[in-house]
Amino acid sequence: MKRIFLWMTLGVVILMASCQSEPVKVTVVATSDLETSLFSHDYKYSMESRGGAALVADYLSELKATIGEQNVIYVDNGDLLVGWPLNYYMKNIEKSDTTLAAAAMNALGCEVYSIGEGDIAQGKSLLDRHVKSSKDAPVCANLVDAKSGEPIYKPYVVVERNGMKIAFLGLITEWADKYMNKNSMDGMKVVNAVEAAQKWMTEIQKNEKPDVVIGLFHMGASAVSKRTNSREDIAVTVVSNVAGFDAVVCGHDGLRRSKEVVAADGRKVTIASPGRRGMYAIDITITAQRSGESFKNKMVDVAIKTMISRSFNKEYTTAMRPLLSDLRKAMAEPIAKLKSNVAAVDAIFGSSAYMDLIHKVQLQNSGADLSFAHLYALINGSAAGDISLLDVNGFFAGRGKLYTIKMKGSEVLDMLTYSVSRFYSTVKDKDDKLLKYSDDKSRLAEGCKVLETVAGIRYNVYMNKQKREDKVKILGLANGRPFDLDKEYTVAVAEDYVMSTNLSLNIGAKVKSKELVNRIVAVSEKDMTELVCDYLKEAGSFDIKPSNNWSLQPAAWVKNIKENEMKSLTQIYFPQSASIELDPMDEAVK
Repeated sequence: MKRIFLWMTLGVVILMASCQSEPVKVTVVATSDLETSLFSHDYKYSMESRGGAALVADYLSELKATIGEQNVIYVDNGDLLVGWPLNYYMKNIEKSDTTLAAAAMNALGCEVYSIGEGDIAQGKSLLDRHVKSSKDAPVCANLVDAKSGEPIYKPYVVVERNGMKIAFLGLITEWADKYMNKNSMDGMKVVNAVEAAQKWMTEIQKNEKPDVVIGLFHMGASAVSKRTNSREDIAVTVVSNVAGFDAVVCGHDGLRRSKEVVAADGRKVTIASPGRRGMYAIDITITAQRSGESFKNKMVDVAIKTMISRSFNKEYTTAMRPLLSDLRKAMAEPIAKLKSNVAAVDAIFGSSAYMDLIHKVQLQNSGADLSFAHLYALINGSAAGDISLLDVNGFFAGRGKLYTIKMKGSEVLDMLTYSVSRFYSTVKDKDDKLLKYSDDKSRLAEGCKVLETVAGIRYNVYMNKQKREDKVKILGLANGRPFDLDKEYTVAVAEDYVMSTNLSLNIGAKVKSKELVNRIVAVSEKDMTELVCDYLKEAGSFDIKPSNNWSLQPAAWVKNIKENEMKSLTQIYFPQSASIELDPMDEAVK
């Protein structure tokens, strides 16, 4: 009898043990807008990386050691392929089957990634090669074939960990195809994000029965603008109208933020953005109790983790090192030779060789009537001698495509007038200061940051005039014909005029950013920096001469003003050549 009782007791204990729940923890780490920040050396800024894949690898390694490799999932949220100079290298020089970007993601163990408009803008050839050579799966529910309407990539992917099914649904900003060259879209189109998310969420819930659904949205964490009906950064709108998301990773707008949104089913869902270039990552920790084949007490915690203070992961950098040899050699190869120094700072004092080269490239490749360009940094330029691909970083800091937009003559004048009024102070005599400085004279004043210059017209800037409307006088078109304030002109501008805030255009000319999409006449297939490289290669060995289409007035004061001003600027900016060092962690190119 006692034996029977003992066996019964043991059976009850075993049964109770089998009914006890088991804790499960899975962490999803997400990056966005890495922009080819793949190595310990940041080739874009010619410095040690403050973020990027080599630091993310360190965080992933530490996390796997802490909670177990099988409990960590790494995903990326798009715009991996964009970013000078590595995008140029991958498009124009690299011949391997596996792109540098794909090799980096494979080394990180990336399992899912969304598509960004910057990835598409690099061209179908590079994007297709990247997708083919990546071990991870691309997802995008609202990027579809223009004819069939079917998604180009998988709308979602399900990853299973410890019996837990996690679905990742991808979306791209609805404005992706509105800002790009039609050839870049190449038979693709972007459809309504809310409708696409609802359609595929229904499919996910019906066919996959997931435990968790995470959105990979390459769009900002905002809502549809009631004022302009902008549908560029609408993650909040998607979550508010589509039930089923447990967390959402955003990107595209470059902002780092986290916010709770009330979803369509009444639950609070966290939407988080890590910002650009891998300086931060999103950490989505999922905890639950497994009971048989189901999970209960599910919790989804979202946090933003800094990568800046971390160390470069040795295993990752060692794996990537063999791939850098060809890259370093290509970056150091001379593409042209300048016969004399070219300095951006010269553009402050009138028509300059530096800015006029940029205008020449923009006009030559756009066929526009006029060209707007501004100083990105006073220290830009190049010393006489060979210019390599890396040197272009210091020579020209412009990024993105070349746009041709429509502007009225009066808007051109207003934009130019606003810019010079903010940039220059009113000069009383030849010994007065032309620029505005901070109180401690350690830098230029906040408003004195961007000076717009124009090619295609002849004009004077009067530094001694107090009234804004008297500061600029347009003398006529560069071809000698009259300039008409009421006429509509085509104007060549770099992408940042269209894709981000430009005070001179948005406030001075009163052309709002969201109105620009309706003014776009054409978009170049190549990036601006590629166009500059092409021009330099074709030019070979040459001198750059200013076109002398504009000047500061009174002319008699300019020489003295420039000499005095350069003494102050030299103390702040320390003129330097555009020579770029190679990755200090690698052997020098021999």
